[in-house]
Amino acid sequence: MGRRNFHGTVETLADACEADYLIVVKCERCETRKQMHPYKLLAGHNRLATAKLDTELPGFFCITCRSHVSVTITCTHSRPGTLA
Repeated sequence: MGRRNFHGTVETLADACEADYLIVVKCERCETRKQMHPYKLLAGHNRLATAKLDTELPGFFCITCRSHVSVTITCTHSRPGTLA
C-alpha cells in the first residue's frame, strides 16, 4: 500500500497511490462520480501512472451512460478508513 509519510505534491496518479489518497473518477458526459483507490485503476491501466490529475483523459467506458467517454481524475486528499 502507500506510505503514510509521503512528502511532496500529488500531481499524478502514481503520486496519489504512493501517498495512499483516494481518487474520484468523474464521467464528463453524465457527471457520475466514483470514489476508488488509485491502485485499482493502475492495475487495469498501467500506462496511467504518469497521467496528470485534474485533466480530461479519453478512452474510458462509463457504465452509467453506457458509452466511451473522457473522465477527470481528482485526488480527495483523504485516506481510506478515515471519516474526514
